[in-house]
Amino acid sequence: MSADSRALTLDNATGVSPYSLEETWAITRRLSPRANVRVAARDASGEILNEYDRLWPVNEAPPSTTWAMLLADDDLRFKFLCFDFDVSNGNVLRDSAKLVHWLEQLNTPHLLCISGPTGGRHVWVHLEEPADAERVLLLAKLAKQLLPSLDIQPMTNAAAGCVRPPYAPHRHGGYSHPQGDLRFLTEQEAAPETVDHLIEVFVDAGAELTAPTTALPHGVIEDDNGHPRIRGPKRRLSQRMEDLLYGPAGDDPSYTLARILIACANVRWSYSDVSEHLNSTESFEHARTKRRGAGRVSRTPAQTEKVLTALWRYAVNFCAANPLPDTGDDSDFRERMANVTEAVERALTRAETLPGLWATHNGRVGGTHSQRAVLDALCLYMLQSAQHVVEADVRRLSADTGYGRTTVHAALTALSTENTSQPWIERVGIAEGVHGQQFRLHPRFSTEKESQDRTQARMRAYPQALASTQRLLREIAERLELLAHDVFAAPHSLGRSAGLIYKLLPHRGTASTMQLAQRSGISPQQLRQKVQRLVQAGLVTRVEGGWQREPPTSRDFAARRLAVDGYLKLRRERYESERVRWAWWLAEITWMETKGKRRRGKKPTPWANPTDRPEFAAYPRGPGGRGDHRKAIELVKAGYLDQGLALAA
Repeated sequence: MSADSRALTLDNATGVSPYSLEETWAITRRLSPRANVRVAARDASGEILNEYDRLWPVNEAPPSTTWAMLLADDDLRFKFLCFDFDVSNGNVLRDSAKLVHWLEQLNTPHLLCISGPTGGRHVWVHLEEPADAERVLLLAKLAKQLLPSLDIQPMTNAAAGCVRPPYAPHRHGGYSHPQGDLRFLTEQEAAPETVDHLIEVFVDAGAELTAPTTALPHGVIEDDNGHPRIRGPKRRLSQRMEDLLYGPAGDDPSYTLARILIACANVRWSYSDVSEHLNSTESFEHARTKRRGAGRVSRTPAQTEKVLTALWRYAVNFCAANPLPDTGDDSDFRERMANVTEAVERALTRAETLPGLWATHNGRVGGTHSQRAVLDALCLYMLQSAQHVVEADVRRLSADTGYGRTTVHAALTALSTENTSQPWIERVGIAEGVHGQQFRLHPRFSTEKESQDRTQARMRAYPQALASTQRLLREIAERLELLAHDVFAAPHSLGRSAGLIYKLLPHRGTASTMQLAQRSGISPQQLRQKVQRLVQAGLVTRVEGGWQREPPTSRDFAARRLAVDGYLKLRRERYESERVRWAWWLAEITWMETKGKRRRGKKPTPWANPTDRPEFAAYPRGPGGRGDHRKAIELVKAGYLDQGLALAA
């Protein structure tokens, strides 16, 4: 054994390792889900650094420095969970004890290690089946909200996330000292549902899920950090809303903050404008603290940012669908939100009780599975905007359902046709200019008349309604997201029927072939063929009792194998270019019809604009002076036209 090797197994704060370096390396070789580990670098003086920047094959002799084991396998799915508690971030004893308690409640095999002489803690879980990277990322973010000393970096990077395994030496001396039998890691594996169960535990304990996102509604753009805002120049809040902004949080801090954010979004503030007031005004109390019993406790910085980001996105979506007066105040949105939620819940409950309706193929309208997806998307827009009437052009619906414009148009026609005795939606007004068609649920689902007949406000019903709103938002967004993917939508992909089967399968539990046939309307023979293709693509697996859906990121791998990845992204970009081109042309028409504008070679009139086109460039023209729409779309794609201009695209 070399001098370096002996130095790494000397006495230290955690005792002397019972294994030699070669034996420790053998343990790592047995556990490692990949053929390489990461090894620590040395500086010029020979000191071992906390930088694991080199790969080292596990089949070779152990390295002279310490090493860290990668947590994910070659497919970038996590075979191990390792919760790394760092003493520099907080109370590792308390946080690791909390996590161990939750794992024991779930009867999940785990191993706690003292990571080295600094006193950190590692809590290991060996998964029976590799876990999807997105689910582990969500798990890590939720855990961080509850366990401040947790370093989530190893579980947020499937490609390079790594932790020193049990008995691996520490760069400051000592080793990772297991506080239990190593067989809890080497021989006992956690059930496939462990990640989902932990997510449920963390949410029940107070961690907050991220709000679902959809395509940007009309009039909304994103800043450089991905936060939405309403197009247009920033204006000042009304005096009334400024008083609310700089005043107390009141008896209901969440309601106060919601009113403020809606007002700020309405006057074209950005997320950075809003976040400046986070720690300086009492009215942002809901973002900084959460209710616990009769009092309130502080949120972590990460929790605070998550809450404010989700509320801001909701406020922007709300204002995009509800143009407000200059005051920016909308005092009755709570009641409207409750009414909209009730109407959506009625419609979707009715839709769920009629699976055969959506499973019936109708050649005239292009298939009723698309109708259900479009109905879900419209309901999602209503919940996001707290409005019974929403604007929804076919391009936005296409982006959120994955279906093409023609299919979306056919589905809208089928859902709203007057030829059927029970339509689902109604058209409101007509599409004009850059504004799309507006829709609402059919009156048989509406609760507006009922609410107007009441003689007393339902003040105690709103909390339940708001909770239902959040639940419905997540359920609808998940259904849409599962289906809207390249692997099901692109030409030469697995196809829409395969996507429907994938969506209908549970992420926990199983579904039998007959259950899938009944819910999808696909014959058992065809369904078996589709399922077999899904199995071959790695999206579905056979388990005891039926079929089970693989995690969502498996679709990305399948799309790359089929060479169809990026199809929906390109289509969304094409639709966005068409939308901007159309707005550009309408702006050109408006300019041409403007009286008193400046002409070349003519002296401008006193009332003329100082420039020809103060807000947009000249539209390209062909040899005969007609608008060259093909050239215009090329210029839009090349970035010639600033898409951030207030063209209401």
